[in-house]
Amino acid sequence: MPWPYHLVKLSKEQKHERRILLDRYGFYAQLSVLIPIVAYQSYALSRWAFLRYVRPRGVYAAVSDSSNRNAHTRTSSQLATQKWRSVLWWLDDEVAPGWGLRQHWIAGAAWCLWMLFLCIHKTGDDYLHVTKRFGIIAAAQLPLHYMLAMKWRYSPLVFLFNTSHERLNPWHRLSGRLITVFLCLHGAWYMNYYIQTESLHKLQSREVVIGLLAVALWAILTSASLGIVRRWSYRVFYSLHIAIGVAILPVLFFHVSHLRLYVIEALCIFLIDRICRKIDTFRGNVTITRIPQTNLLKLQIAVPESKISRFQAAPGQHIYLSIPVNNTQRTKSLSSLHRFISNPFSVADVSGRNVTLVVRARAGPMTRALDALAESPKAHVSIEGPLGGSRRFPNLGVDFDRVLLVAGGVGGTFAVPIYLDLREQLESEAKGLERLGLVWAARSAAEANWAVELEGADELGRDENVQFYVTRGSSRTRRLNERYGSEDEGALEMDELEVSPGDGIGTGEPGRPDLGQVVDNVFGHGDQERVAVLFCGPSGMARQLRRHVGQWVQRGRDVWWYEERFGW
Repeated sequence: MPWPYHLVKLSKEQKHERRILLDRYGFYAQLSVLIPIVAYQSYALSRWAFLRYVRPRGVYAAVSDSSNRNAHTRTSSQLATQKWRSVLWWLDDEVAPGWGLRQHWIAGAAWCLWMLFLCIHKTGDDYLHVTKRFGIIAAAQLPLHYMLAMKWRYSPLVFLFNTSHERLNPWHRLSGRLITVFLCLHGAWYMNYYIQTESLHKLQSREVVIGLLAVALWAILTSASLGIVRRWSYRVFYSLHIAIGVAILPVLFFHVSHLRLYVIEALCIFLIDRICRKIDTFRGNVTITRIPQTNLLKLQIAVPESKISRFQAAPGQHIYLSIPVNNTQRTKSLSSLHRFISNPFSVADVSGRNVTLVVRARAGPMTRALDALAESPKAHVSIEGPLGGSRRFPNLGVDFDRVLLVAGGVGGTFAVPIYLDLREQLESEAKGLERLGLVWAARSAAEANWAVELEGADELGRDENVQFYVTRGSSRTRRLNERYGSEDEGALEMDELEVSPGDGIGTGEPGRPDLGQVVDNVFGHGDQERVAVLFCGPSGMARQLRRHVGQWVQRGRDVWWYEERFGW
């Protein structure tokens, strides 16, 4: 198929018509954000109507498994529901380990095709028209791109999609990749134009120089966001991401006037997010202690009375922590740059006017800085939050027949508070505690000592619904942790897990945690039961757990899955 675009000479009126089309399709590209919003709201409304009016009439009776594997009697609507659950579960699975979820790839491909259509439609054979169209379509995505990065708890997209900012972050990355491709094509095709017309002298013009600078800055920003760079130095990634993310907006503003509306919108979104997050940030006194025989740090932070109710509203929330510059005067290991770096940590406990965090001291700048401040009597930290999706959870104790929480390593800071809250709820409502279970795997028994000290956790060690496993420190395990620890936060070698009866938390059978058996035990009580599974821990452990749960989803079971993950 021959190349359809050519360099054509246009009259003044034709150039004006081209300008109108360019602006119009840029507006279409920006308005397209309503498509996923309307689609999601329609789906949410349909699901609510189904659960409210249809489902109660169509639940099929539970049929226990028999030796001859008799089929369940189900209506066509029940079969359709089972198929739909399987589809949703499939979409929420990874394409390949570390390559993102299928839903992101499919939605990203569909969005890319739609943007390509907007780039090509009604461009005729005009080479410059399609070249300019790629540029304005990319710029029109900037406001959405910056909105997807908002961490403000009242972010419009958080509200519209009933989610949390960490769930929107993968879509932010996806948007950034599409913008990168479109901007690079825009720049490459313009460069080809100058070569074909022998007008390379135009590269010295202000518009072209600024445009090349914008493409270069965006390429640096994208390169610094690669996983290999983030693992090498999160500080480099974070610093470049914020600096270039701000600097590129005035560059694009002065590139051409037709982009200025989108640049101003993106800048306003960025400033609103930063200002509101700054207002929501407070500084608190912190007491940092090292947990003996571990590389864990326990942080107890004083919270203002005006904000403590937000922390008490729901367990399983998280905060973003940064270190104010005044701490740098106490130790030479800290630099003023730490005040601009913030890391997410789950809130392990809320007691009185204090919140407790448990973090693992690693080689990163944040945890090294916190370790340097350990035992300091006058240390301060800045806290943004609380944030997270736990405030939007369904009523786990009411809406589900069984709840399983699984944690690995410091993932217990997410799972244990939720478990204790649910146990208290079930006890107050005189419901059976056998409906609730917690499986927690950690590197050593000492890493769970902090949990026993939580309010209401004094009997956690004798709770028969809690299974606690420790990772024995074999030489093989140490080698694997050294090799993979930087890639998989809190990595656990599942082949080396053994139960530690008598260590103070939980009971269980000797040997590594058999997640398949755990899942089968939870789902083996009746086909009608709705089951909620919540996980926080290493990605390898999550994949193993999800694989076992998925087998029951394929059988038609109603499962609500939630995985707490922060990664970039």
